[in-house]
Amino acid sequence: MVYFLGVDAGGSHCRSRLTDQNGRILGSAEIGAANARIGIANLWPLLMQVTELACQEAGLNKNDWSSVHAAFGIAGLSRPGLQRALEEMPSPFAAIRYTGDDEIANIGAHRGHDGAILILGTGSIAHIRIDGKSETLGGYGFPISDEASGAWLGLESIRHSLRAYDGRIQKTIFTERVIHHFSDDILGLVAWMDAATATDYALFAPWVIEAGIEGDPVAYSIIQKAVAYIENFIEVIFQKGVARCCLMGGLAAPFMPWLSNHISCKLSPSQGDALDGALILSGLKF
Repeated sequence: MVYFLGVDAGGSHCRSRLTDQNGRILGSAEIGAANARIGIANLWPLLMQVTELACQEAGLNKNDWSSVHAAFGIAGLSRPGLQRALEEMPSPFAAIRYTGDDEIANIGAHRGHDGAILILGTGSIAHIRIDGKSETLGGYGFPISDEASGAWLGLESIRHSLRAYDGRIQKTIFTERVIHHFSDDILGLVAWMDAATATDYALFAPWVIEAGIEGDPVAYSIIQKAVAYIENFIEVIFQKGVARCCLMGGLAAPFMPWLSNHISCKLSPSQGDALDGALILSGLKF
């Protein structure tokens, strides 16, 4: 029996899906964040954990892994040395491939055909495939990049809330909520910042969307700035010559109503998710 495993390792969660050769789902699992930022020593055990959980659900043990063809899409895989380090790890699988989470998302969205995606999750990145060649836009990592992502929304929330605390801009219900989250302890907020990850910042993203819908002026301004980044991404993507582009990630649906009509009408629905893309990369024929 031949099995196919797809894994999507991102900034907020790591998911796996195991199928048979007919594409029938046998097992799946989800754990917390597992991306390049945490380093190979921490990443590898998490990849194996999410694999084992999906296999256990399917009734497979580790002796069966030699019949599994696997593909892992990992956020931040372009970090120097990471792919080589992964490829040097002893593989328990029949075959294994590593790529970025953006590539598996693109492959899944277009069922392996040419197209583009803009991922809006904990981070953000655009991935373009034309004639089998790939190109990315953005995605250089938080905080220097990842505009309009969950982490970016959280960072903007903190920045605006501190300005409001200082009296440099008008306080709002939203900025007060952010400051109250830290018990009105600004030094405590600064201490939190020293250790905060992109995932920590992204926890504030739903607050921004919620407050923006309610008309909070600060949250609304952050959303409008994010929309400008998103629309610029999409315009540049189509200038590259792609025929289809999908908006993907946890913030795709929340942002769709905010986009202008001339941008939203250019977007196509996704034909599959990132795990579908990983499974296609592993060799599964849909």
